[in-house]
This record gives sequence, structure tokens and C-alpha cells, in this order.
Amino acid sequence: MAEKKILFYDGDCALCNKSVQFVINNEKESSNPILFCSLQSNYAKQALNKYNYNFNQLSSLVFLKDDKVFYKSTAALTLCNFLKAPYKWLIVLKIFPRFIRDGVYNFIAKNRKQIIKSSFCYMPSPLLKDRFIE
Repeated sequence: MAEKKILFYDGDCALCNKSVQFVINNEKESSNPILFCSLQSNYAKQALNKYNYNFNQLSSLVFLKDDKVFYKSTAALTLCNFLKAPYKWLIVLKIFPRFIRDGVYNFIAKNRKQIIKSSFCYMPSPLLKDRFIE
């Protein structure tokens, strides 16, 4: 059975939407591509409920791989395993302790609305529509 890979993201965040587009454009060819789901969706609430995800704070990328859930920098770096070179090589950043990686991640998350000031909502093509949950 193919592994389940879902990237949950803040659907109201331009940087998060750009990140989804980046993953789509740089994902390795696969018969089992990554799926995407907004953290604001009912599906996300249902799927992440058993992991006690705090939906009051949508500043964290969440990557669900099979039955394991990854947050923040660990989610982003785990996601790199499924990207083409040179982006897959970013996995080496796991050598840094999580508190340092998450510190950088938290800084970016806190300032994400200033990083990309315009609104941006990624609209998938009809060919990609089935990769988006809800």
C-alpha cells in the first residue's frame, strides 16, 4: 500500500500558498504524489484531531506521512525527502537542533504576512485539483 502524504497549510497565508506551489513545481515524479489540505478545512480538523493539533495557532506547517505527524521545521525538512535536487539536499539542516530550526521557523511564521504582503491564493489547474483535499 502506498504511503499517505498530506501537507496541511494555512490557506489564508500567501507564503503558505506559495510554499504549496513550490512543492508542486519541485516534487519528484511519483505515482503517489503529496496531497494538500488547508488547516481551516473540516478534513484537517478531523484528520489532525487525534494528534491534538492546536487549531488556534495556524502558523505551523503540518506534514502527515502515513500515521506520523511532523510540525514546523521538521515538517518542512521531512518534506524535502520528496523534492528534486537541489532542494532535497536541505535535509542536511536536520543536523541543527530542533530548538534552533524551530526558532528560525517561528521567526518566519511570525513575520510571514510582512514577507509576502499581497494576498495570494493558489488555484490549482484542473489536472492538479484532485491533489487538494476540500
